[in-house]
Amino acid sequence: MAAKEIAVGSSSFSGGDPCPICLGPILQESYLDTCFHKFCFRCIKQWIKVVSSKVSKPLSSVKCPLCFLADVFDVPRFWKLKKLLQRNRWLESWLRRELQALMQEEDVDIVLHHLVGVMDSFCKRTEQRHKQETRSAEAFQEQFKSVIAEAGRPFLMARTDRFVDELELFLASGLNMEAYDAVYKQRLDWNNSREVGVSNEAIEEENRRTRATPNLFLFEEDSV
Repeated sequence: MAAKEIAVGSSSFSGGDPCPICLGPILQESYLDTCFHKFCFRCIKQWIKVVSSKVSKPLSSVKCPLCFLADVFDVPRFWKLKKLLQRNRWLESWLRRELQALMQEEDVDIVLHHLVGVMDSFCKRTEQRHKQETRSAEAFQEQFKSVIAEAGRPFLMARTDRFVDELELFLASGLNMEAYDAVYKQRLDWNNSREVGVSNEAIEEENRRTRATPNLFLFEEDSV
């Protein structure tokens, strides 16, 4: 992937959408020659530099940040690459919010720490077994969801399966809470619009007007 500068001069900017990275007017309008998404030249140049250094890959292999978002709910890839074993810094905050909403209680610390402990134990056992045996991604996924459902059912009861599915989506996305909510809502609105027969043009216009630019949390393999 390469960034190609179009406009010249630091004061030049386009009158359309803001830069997806800095959210300001696009200065020195630039696009990527693989997907033609537009950014500030300095913004996309810095993005490529930071990501390529993070994953130790050549600049040409870095994925566009907007194209990256198209795959945020790639659940099969999440399990195939065993990304569950990588720490998610926003997990406890997300769990607290979801548990408070589902249980209709403010103090959910006991349940929260119980679920986090179950997940930590599962990950540690998985890391140990990974050196000795090979399990399919499907088996890994099924076992995790079964363990979490068993741990959460005494507290969540009929809402348990929905909670486990939501947890899986959040972990697979790799996004922070605000970004996850924005992308999830955007996709939900898009699906609802398709169901009631709204035209593609209207959907695209609404997505353009309300497009969210999430704060990305990059897994090691995600940017290549």
